[in-house]
Amino acid sequence: MKPEYLEPFKRIYPTKSELLTAWSDWFESKSDEWDLFTLTVVFKAGGKVPRPDRWESEFKNRVLLKVRRALERNKKNYEFAIPFDDFCYYEFDEASIFRVSGSRKPHHVHALIPIRKSSVYRFWSIDDDDLQSRLRKDIYSIESVGSILVEPIEEGSARNWVSYCCKAKRL
Repeated sequence: MKPEYLEPFKRIYPTKSELLTAWSDWFESKSDEWDLFTLTVVFKAGGKVPRPDRWESEFKNRVLLKVRRALERNKKNYEFAIPFDDFCYYEFDEASIFRVSGSRKPHHVHALIPIRKSSVYRFWSIDDDDLQSRLRKDIYSIESVGSILVEPIEEGSARNWVSYCCKAKRL
């Protein structure tokens, strides 16, 4: 078949850089409605075989459920407690060039979690500048969770975090 016949059917996909810019711009555009946090959950996993589906579902179905429960008391509203919960990426084999420790590469998930400004006090303790202690205990009660790290994202730096979460991944 001649190439000119196929021209109308070609689809031009955005580059990874364009996608990252679009994601970060979108997160920044919502800064008047919500505060953005990074959440990294390291799982206790005995095997070396990466199983992204298992750890992503563990993150979405168990860890984020604990966050939803902390944010929203009414079970009917759990679904709406986190405005957007699909920005999470599993990592296992990715190693940082800055890490000088041993070869331990844990199974972990990076996520950007938007929290409505009206609910931030249930998630983040401003006095301690840390995750609410009750929520931290709830997340650690999940037997597969090894450690968690939560940090607020400063306004204007969403691009850096989006790039970090998506490093070396096909989008």
